[in-house]
Amino acid sequence: MRKILYTAVSIVALLVVLTIFFSIRPEGFLCRNEAAVTQAEVEAAGAAVTFTGKKAGADIPRVTGSEDFVAQYPFEQFTVEPVNAVPTGVYELARWRSSTAVVGHRTRNYSQATTSALWAMTGYNEYYIIEFPDGSHALALFDRRLAADLAKGKAVTLPISARAGVNTYAKPYLQSICAEYGADLENVVYAFDDGWYKEHSGQILLLRLGVTTGIIVTVAALWAFGDGLLKRKKHR
Repeated sequence: MRKILYTAVSIVALLVVLTIFFSIRPEGFLCRNEAAVTQAEVEAAGAAVTFTGKKAGADIPRVTGSEDFVAQYPFEQFTVEPVNAVPTGVYELARWRSSTAVVGHRTRNYSQATTSALWAMTGYNEYYIIEFPDGSHALALFDRRLAADLAKGKAVTLPISARAGVNTYAKPYLQSICAEYGADLENVVYAFDDGWYKEHSGQILLLRLGVTTGIIVTVAALWAFGDGLLKRKKHR
């Protein structure tokens, strides 16, 4: 029984640590001093340069409805001030990540799409159904911190976005919710800076490890302190 209990506790502890690790999102900290991009900068750079995922300046064009959204060319850059965001429970593999990874001596393949919230923590982004100011809807991919702000009733301006295609493997999972909200299944408001995430993947990993280690050490110290107090009380 002790071995079984020890194994069960170890598994639970490992799951808790992994959950903490993947729940830490240091992107906001790393981007805290990011300057907003203006429309003048976009026009000066030309269509060959993308600012998708960058902080949107006040003069970046605002898309206010689904018709305006689907009329955008893929190279056009805009932003959205959504009224609401509904999580779909459908996740796609982050577009800056490779679908394969070498673990030990084996090559591991990652699913392109999933509906498992637990598995999604390993590097997936959730699709949201956003509501435009005119009441229409569209699929969107953006940071969950912004979705949390919207859920709290805060005003949110998405980063500079682009009209992108929906992951083919995610479409079967999204069909019913898109039909429910009248959202286009072929297009998504995409608001991630893939290049930035790829470039800063090492920093993000180190910050996650550092914060997770700090939490574990703090909890262990508090546990030891509390256990010591309890033993002294019992001795008295």
